[in-house]
Amino acid sequence: MSGIIELLTAAKSPPHIAAALELLQFQSTPEGRVCSLSETEQQRFLRWCDDRQLTLMLSHVAKTRLPGWLRDSIAAKADRYELRFERIKRELFQIVAALNGANLPFLMLKGLSHSPALTPDPRLRAQGDIDLWLPESSIEKGRRILSNLGYVSLLGAKSRHLPPMTRQSNWKWRGDLYDPEMPISVELHYELWSERTEYIRAPGLDQFWDRSVPREFDGHSIQVLCDEDLLGFAALHVLLHLLHGELPLQRAWEIARFLDIHVADEVFWRRWRRSHPAALRQLEVCIFRLVAAWFGCRWREDFDSDVQSLPFMARSWLDKCPLKPVEREWKANKSEVSLHLALINNPLYEICVLLRRLVPISLPFFVDEGASRPQWRMRLARFRRQLPLFVRRFVLHAVTFLPTLFNGLCWFWTRISQAHRP
Repeated sequence: MSGIIELLTAAKSPPHIAAALELLQFQSTPEGRVCSLSETEQQRFLRWCDDRQLTLMLSHVAKTRLPGWLRDSIAAKADRYELRFERIKRELFQIVAALNGANLPFLMLKGLSHSPALTPDPRLRAQGDIDLWLPESSIEKGRRILSNLGYVSLLGAKSRHLPPMTRQSNWKWRGDLYDPEMPISVELHYELWSERTEYIRAPGLDQFWDRSVPREFDGHSIQVLCDEDLLGFAALHVLLHLLHGELPLQRAWEIARFLDIHVADEVFWRRWRRSHPAALRQLEVCIFRLVAAWFGCRWREDFDSDVQSLPFMARSWLDKCPLKPVEREWKANKSEVSLHLALINNPLYEICVLLRRLVPISLPFFVDEGASRPQWRMRLARFRRQLPLFVRRFVLHAVTFLPTLFNGLCWFWTRISQAHRP
């Protein structure tokens, strides 16, 4: 039995979560927990894997260690996603042709670019949108090109990219995460990390553009990140989700897979150290440390020096709380706030982040918000879908408000005590 499974058992994790994580381990043999689950627990297992974008890769990691009905259900989902995957590629190549025709430089992020370095097959990672990185000076021109292709902006703009864009349609949500007809959104990024929003420095990201390389995808040449920067961006992306209280397990597993496969690749890691500044490596190894704890991938000893260079409070959190983000799946907590505060090192910004996480106000948008329906119907549909999310989030934030506030005050007290030590 692997270390994390023992810890999850001690933490009284639901059986379906322990069974899923057992299948994702790199250095241990699964004990068949999935097959020992009751039928109800197996259904919970599949729903949980759907929500964590793990389902499509289950056949790859589990091989034949799945009940027959689960294998059939996963195969049916994979067949539907295959149709969606082909649609994503068609729309991607159409956009690529339009941007190239306008002589507009861009890089493709995520999606197809993650295979084979991070995932053995792009069909194993559920892709919901197309992500492209453009120079900030060209971002508006890129938006106009997409508009000419029939894309319209959705609500829900965030830092780092323009509001997602999608083509109008009459598609309606039917509860199927693998619906081949689900609209495909496009995000045009003008930066890879927002220091203004997260209050954490990630130096050296501008050089990612200069080190980009062309790759062929079904006969189409597209510029993508080189492998060391692909790993760095993937780690930052997982860190971003983690600091916002989310758990992108499939994306985290990809990083663990890369670390496990390349643990002895000295040439790669020399390039990685040479091209990534120390402050950037520190952020990356935070995620390396977590995925090693979650998935049992192999660990390079020279990462220890990067971990030791982290602020004391960040090291302490990684030592004591690596499973807290996973534990949040059945026991509400906002432990990641302490890690966020530890990486900021500015009291005013730390207070801003603490207050933001205590009383968040944002809700997610959905890809059918660009559907060609009357405005009142679109608003009603959005309200109906957001209401359960709002209720769940309200309960989560109500339950965690006082513990998070208390932990935040303790964090500031410890920080002050550390600062006054001789």
